[in-house]
Amino acid sequence: MKRRRYGNVRKLSSGRWQARITGPDGKMIPLGTFAMKREADQALAATETDQTRGTWTDPSTGKQRFDAFAEHWMRTRALRPMTRTLYERQLRLRILPTFKSLAVAEIAPKLVREWYAGLMAEATTNGRGVVTVETTYRLLRAILMTAVEDGLIPKNPCRIKGAGTVRDAPRPEITIAQLWKLVDTVPERYAALVLLASATALRSGELSALRRRNIDLHRRTIRIDPDDGQYVEPGGGQKPYFGPPKSDAGARTIVIPDAILGRLAVHMAEHAQPGPDGLVFTTKDGNPVSRHNRSWWRRACRIVGVDEEAHLHDCRHAGLTLAAQSGATLRELMALGGHSTPRAALIYQRASGERASEVARGMSARLAKGDPRPRRS
Repeated sequence: MKRRRYGNVRKLSSGRWQARITGPDGKMIPLGTFAMKREADQALAATETDQTRGTWTDPSTGKQRFDAFAEHWMRTRALRPMTRTLYERQLRLRILPTFKSLAVAEIAPKLVREWYAGLMAEATTNGRGVVTVETTYRLLRAILMTAVEDGLIPKNPCRIKGAGTVRDAPRPEITIAQLWKLVDTVPERYAALVLLASATALRSGELSALRRRNIDLHRRTIRIDPDDGQYVEPGGGQKPYFGPPKSDAGARTIVIPDAILGRLAVHMAEHAQPGPDGLVFTTKDGNPVSRHNRSWWRRACRIVGVDEEAHLHDCRHAGLTLAAQSGATLRELMALGGHSTPRAALIYQRASGERASEVARGMSARLAKGDPRPRRS
């Protein structure tokens, strides 16, 4: 038998034909056995072509179990605490139950499609959780992309067109009139919280983490601390904690609008905890304001007539939209909202129905003013 440059084909005692390729270390690597010599020749030729192109991967490298590789991936990533907690939860609940004991090379596109379809069907049936499915798919895709980069597999099996795209669902709008009604309806200790959420566009977790030392009433500024500027509620049985903001851009200084400065000063005098480290906003029991103790918000929304799906976080949406309507540039919106990317800030430049009518009236007046035709009396 003529020896090939990159490998050989040999007949086994069983009568089947085995194709072997020469690995980087000079050792022969089996490519499988075949019933006919022609099939073995074809497999070897295809592998030789891949080796020449630099696209061939030693099949033995992909034998590492997925759970071990995922653990390595998590350990070697510089992730923010909230992101790490989210990834650990997604792995534990949605990814590892299916892929845990498989070798990385055994994860085929078909299996990924079936896994994704199952999660999506469950989310659709429940009427919620579609966004979670998409972000979980993105995590699996990222882990397996690293496996490609490390040479464990030749291609990423996550190839579902359009999957992993999180589409922003429209949120309920809170008008300025409704905002002031909400301020008058919520318990007094939360009135300044609602105002600040709208007027400064702070995130709910950032508001809950505010301490006296973060607010300078004389300079009219609020500083979001880079180390403990957010109250994090990870869920899944894990305890809440104070940690860094959502992103590096979240550590910022914000100007307090004059319209709410007085209300904030009164609140700090009457309701904020004492001392520089005292929390500015707490429940009547002295606990941080959590997403789990906001029955007061839901009650106020029902009384005022705000959409039942509205969250306190939607006050932030209202504030950023108001800033855009007040002439804030995209960069200014990013700074106000603590956004790392323009895409996030652009969400808040959507026009409300009321503002759209104002714009249309203004355009109509300018068009009429420039019309050269004589007007009818």
